[in-house]
Amino acid sequence: MHSFRSVSVSGLLPLVLCLAPGLAGADEPIDAARLFQENCTTCHSADRGGYIAPALNSTALNSSETALRSMIMLGIPDTLMPPWHGVLSDEQIRALAHYIKTTPRDNPQWTLQDIRDSLEVLVDESKPPDKPVYDGDVRDLMAIMQRGRYGKAPAARVVFFDGKTNKQVGEVPTDYAPHILDYDPVNPRWGYLKTDTSEIYKIDLYSLKAVRKVKAGLSGPSIAVSADGRYLLSGSFSPGIVTLFDARTLEPLSRVELRGKDYDGKQVESASSMVIASPLDNTFAIAVRQTGQVWILDPSRPQEPIVTRIEKVGRFVHDAFLSADRRYMFLADYVGNAFAVVDLKERKLVKTIAGGCQPHVGSGAITEIKGRQVAFGTNIGTCDKGDVVTVWDARTFETIKQIPVSGATESPAAHPDAPYVAVDVVSKDSRARRVELIDKNTLSVAKTIEADGHLYFPEYTRDGKYLYISGGYSGDRLHIYDSHSLEEVASYPLETPAGIFSRARTEWGTVGLQAQAKSGKP
Repeated sequence: MHSFRSVSVSGLLPLVLCLAPGLAGADEPIDAARLFQENCTTCHSADRGGYIAPALNSTALNSSETALRSMIMLGIPDTLMPPWHGVLSDEQIRALAHYIKTTPRDNPQWTLQDIRDSLEVLVDESKPPDKPVYDGDVRDLMAIMQRGRYGKAPAARVVFFDGKTNKQVGEVPTDYAPHILDYDPVNPRWGYLKTDTSEIYKIDLYSLKAVRKVKAGLSGPSIAVSADGRYLLSGSFSPGIVTLFDARTLEPLSRVELRGKDYDGKQVESASSMVIASPLDNTFAIAVRQTGQVWILDPSRPQEPIVTRIEKVGRFVHDAFLSADRRYMFLADYVGNAFAVVDLKERKLVKTIAGGCQPHVGSGAITEIKGRQVAFGTNIGTCDKGDVVTVWDARTFETIKQIPVSGATESPAAHPDAPYVAVDVVSKDSRARRVELIDKNTLSVAKTIEADGHLYFPEYTRDGKYLYISGGYSGDRLHIYDSHSLEEVASYPLETPAGIFSRARTEWGTVGLQAQAKSGKP
C-alpha cells in the first residue's frame, strides 16, 4: 500500500468502518475513504465521479452492496478492473463496497499550497550527463505507459525503447499508473510524465531518470509543454482546475478553477479535458469539458492567465490536435457528435464537422494523401450511424469520407512513410483484439492486426518503419510490427501497457505529418 497524504486533501473526510466483533482485525478500524484513494482513484477519480472507469458513489450506482463486493473481489473481464481478492482482505472489500454504495460523490480540493508542498527533488541535477547513457538517438525513443494490473507501484512505470533497434533502454517507476508523456520541444533531454492521479514527473531523457515530481491535482491526465519550453500546463478532473508551472523547476505559478456557462447557458463546474500548446503565440488552449468552451491561457501573465474564453464550441469537449500550420485546433465534442474547428489566431469557432458517435481523437492524426492534408477523427461510441472513422481535409475542413470500421475506435496513428493509418478498435468484446489498417489510397480498411488482449494506442517510430501497439488487459505485451508487411518483428511482456508516445512528436507537431524540425539531436 502507498501512503495517502490525507492531511493535504481539503474536503476528504474519511469514512471509518469498524469491523464487527469476532472478525479478524476487529480491533482496528478500516478507513474506507483511504482505501479508495489508494486503490481506486486511478480509474474512478478521487471524487468518485468517474474517470476512465464509471462513477462509484451512492447516486450513480444501482448495483447492490453484495454485487459490488463480488465485482471488487473477482474483477471484471475485458476491462482494467482486476480481481482484488488476495490483495485486499475480505473485511477491506466489504468496507469499500459499503462506502461506495452509501456515500455521495466527494468534492475534494487541492490548493496552490498543496501543490507547492508536494514538490520533490528526486535527483541532484548539478552534474547531468551531457549525452544519452544508452546507445542511440534520443529522438528515436518510444515511451510505453505500463499501468500495472493494480494501477500503482511496484508495477507502474514508463518503459523506454529505442525505435531503431526495438530494444528496451530504460524505465522510470511511478507511484501510480502513468497516462501521458509530453516532450520539451526545445531541449531534447526533457520529458514530462503525468499519472492518472495527477503526479507530474520531470524526466531526464539522457539518464532516463525522474529528477523532480509534483502533484498537480487528484485525478486527470492532461499536460502540455509550451512552445518555448519554459512552461508546463496541467489539467485536472478532480478538482476542476488547470495549473501553470515553471517547466524547469516544477514550481507552480498559478491555479485556475474551471467554471462557466455551458452550451445551454447554465452555470456549471467543469473538469479540464485536453490542454494543448499553441506555437502561434506561445499560449495554451484548454478544452473546458462540461462548459463546451475553449480557454486561451497566456503563461507570461500568471496572475491573470486566462485571456480569452471561446463559448459554445461544443456540448462536451474532450481531446484535440492541431493543423499543420498550428493555427487550427480540431476538437472532439462527445455529446454533439461532431469535431469543432477552432481558429487559435482569430480565437473563434469557424466550423463544425459532423462526426460519428461520441467523437474521440486521441492525439489525432493528419497525413498527406494525394496532395491533401487529411485529418482522421475516431469515434469511441456506438449508435445507429454505425461505427465510422471520420476523415476531412485539414485545410478546407470539408468532409472527405466516413470510413466504416468494425467497432468503436480511440487513437489513430499515421506516418508519412507508412502506407496505413492505424486505428484501435475498443469495443468491449472480442473486437478489441484488433487494430484496423486504413489504406491511404483507398481510404478503406485493408488489413487487420489481431493479438491476445486489448490492442490499443498504436504509434509509429520516428522513421515510420515500425508500428508499436500495446496489448493491454489480459494481453500484457508490447507488440512491434513492420509497418509495410505488418509482420510482428518483436514483442515484450509488460504488465498492462497503455499509451505509447514517440519522442519524434516534437518534430511532427501532429502525428502523421512530416518532421518540421530536427530538434533533439544530442
